[in-house]
Amino acid sequence: MNKKLIALDAGHGMVTAGKRCLQSLDPNQTREWWLNDRIMDQVQSLLATYDCQVLRVDDTTGAKDISLSARVKAANSAKANIYISMHHNAGLNGRSGGGTVVYYSSNKLERAVQAQKLYNAIIHRTGLSGNRSEKVVKKGFYVIAHTTMPAFLVENGFMDSPTYVPVILSDQHAARTAVAVVEFLVDALQLKKVQTVSGSQSPAGTTVEGNTADSAYYPAYTGKKTTLSAAMTSLRLNSTYAYRKKIASANGIQGYMGTAAQNTLIYNLLVAGRLKRA
Repeated sequence: MNKKLIALDAGHGMVTAGKRCLQSLDPNQTREWWLNDRIMDQVQSLLATYDCQVLRVDDTTGAKDISLSARVKAANSAKANIYISMHHNAGLNGRSGGGTVVYYSSNKLERAVQAQKLYNAIIHRTGLSGNRSEKVVKKGFYVIAHTTMPAFLVENGFMDSPTYVPVILSDQHAARTAVAVVEFLVDALQLKKVQTVSGSQSPAGTTVEGNTADSAYYPAYTGKKTTLSAAMTSLRLNSTYAYRKKIASANGIQGYMGTAAQNTLIYNLLVAGRLKRA
């Protein structure tokens, strides 16, 4: 049976104009992509313990705002089973209020039911229901209107609301949101936990082939993928930025920032079968 493929999309990029927290509420003007990516990184890490595959359709370094059409094309071409796009909202301009909204596009009743389940899962974990009159909304946003699989876009709180900026900046809120998304995906796709050879659950970021989990090195990559993230995903490794940073440190690559040169070095070690485990 083919593994379910989950397309994850951290909306925008670090350089996207205007997508940041209101300066009067957050002097650092935290970028929306960073908030989105922090959640999606954790979703991906949690999913590594399930029998599924993950496709990130955004630039996981944040350096580039991948076009909406390219994100959709990547998910459609890969025949993903579901698509989740994470965003944070704006438009209150310093006024109180806000909350969480989940968008879907399909006319199918099943899709509306799924969107409600995703909303319920997030609110159950975060409590960020807010005062929005519409909480689950049918709307034709590009990434959910042009994907060929069930697709949902989450607006996970407002970046310009004094009520919610402190909440969405917190690590706790991000972690709770990630858990909720994974709970929804497990239910929607009927995902099962990965089991090791001995029958115990495999920790995130490890492979479960023979005794490779006991090796000091990751298994050599012999496929045709040319990017580090794609190669790691093919090997069922955790390819999040946070985990790649740990791998870099374990292999003597200091100050990892996800640059092309650093990723190429890690990729070459992986191909050679000499990439030390984090």
